[in-house]
Amino acid sequence: MKKFNELRAQNNQFIYKSYKISKNETEISLEFHYQLKEQEQTTDFHHRLVLPKDEKIVTETNMDNIVFHIGLAEAISYYKIAVPQTFIIECGNLCESQKKWFQKLYFNGLGEFIYLNKIEVTQDDLVEFIALPTEGFAKIAVQTRENNIIPIGGGKDSLVSYELLKEAFPESLLFSMNPIVASKKILDKHPSHAIELRRELDLEKIFDFNKRGYLNGHIPFSSIVGFISIWLGLLTKTKYIVLSNESSANEENIVYNGQKINHQYSKSIEFENDFRAYVSEYITEDVEYFSFLRPLDEIHIAKLFSVEAREHFFDFRSCNVGSKKNEWCGKCPKCLFTYIMLCNYIDDATLREIFGKDMLDDPELQELFDGLSQSDAVKPFECVGTYDEVNYALSKKYNSYKKEELPYLLKNYKPQEMHYNLAVDYDGQNNLPQKFKEVLREHVERLSF
Repeated sequence: MKKFNELRAQNNQFIYKSYKISKNETEISLEFHYQLKEQEQTTDFHHRLVLPKDEKIVTETNMDNIVFHIGLAEAISYYKIAVPQTFIIECGNLCESQKKWFQKLYFNGLGEFIYLNKIEVTQDDLVEFIALPTEGFAKIAVQTRENNIIPIGGGKDSLVSYELLKEAFPESLLFSMNPIVASKKILDKHPSHAIELRRELDLEKIFDFNKRGYLNGHIPFSSIVGFISIWLGLLTKTKYIVLSNESSANEENIVYNGQKINHQYSKSIEFENDFRAYVSEYITEDVEYFSFLRPLDEIHIAKLFSVEAREHFFDFRSCNVGSKKNEWCGKCPKCLFTYIMLCNYIDDATLREIFGKDMLDDPELQELFDGLSQSDAVKPFECVGTYDEVNYALSKKYNSYKKEELPYLLKNYKPQEMHYNLAVDYDGQNNLPQKFKEVLREHVERLSF
């Protein structure tokens, strides 16, 4: 595999060449052109987003500002191939504080990538954004209405948001990008409210670089969803972008060279606060981005899912490995974590039917089990909850068995005496408008944990 220092020594450059907005009677397409310049060759990448054009698209306001920013967020999929220090922007301008903002996003958003590729680099040294002297962008002003766009990914969290908000906000728009079966079912139930976006990466070229041993790894995908959602909010004149990120997204997986490595960085409250401030200052003040589930932890969400989302039990998929095949792979951290979270709230027979087996009785999952439950192990690089959440659920489940009936993974597990605080701080670290807090409180306080 090519090493970071080897690639840096080649003085490679990444160039954001252009963006293009195309429209016809049936669709709006965004096309982005990037280049990776190496010593002896230049590779062009072409990236595309396609949005069906229908009655929900109600504004023709100039969208260059937000589309330019979508291109900066999407660029990271191609930039990471060789992580050049120089990132040249030829189609827009950034002031110094904007450059610093994107330096932070790229550094923390690529934290897992940096750790797994054993890269030693500081935030200031990872990437330098150089914008050619072009005209800056004016902020976009659109008179938005009090409605929501809810990104639907097909996992339990976004389905909980959808179920909890559908009565209070019956006109909510539902957004999914390259939807999997679970999210497609929701969109197909509400075609007049559905926004289905097609995202086309230049995959053949990315795969070719992967085969040749260039760098690869996790990107901050939720930041891409964030910028695209702001664009959709402006197009549809919709005020609120309602995410489904919970409090446990704030916990890092490991600390590496003083950097907190968080697989879920772009789902964290730190990113949410940074993103809200950036959008308000540089793009628009008329669309607001926040996470509806931020006051909750995974225990609350699991119980809410078991009560409010029963119709989705056999459709939802949180497994990245199996979601494209509409199945649970039964072997990854996400499958095991989801099973653990739900094991106290959905009966064993139904859980086995959902996942295809009792995941707590599979000896092959011991290492994953330890990574999820033991704080001295490396927390799996997946969208999973905290050690406290996992051990609360496991201890509760352990105590429901007779000793001789314990499944394999619980036989050597030591339940913990935990005083786990299940109180919800609606006024803590979150950005929920008051009406959303009231809806959330109403649903949570119906339940007993």
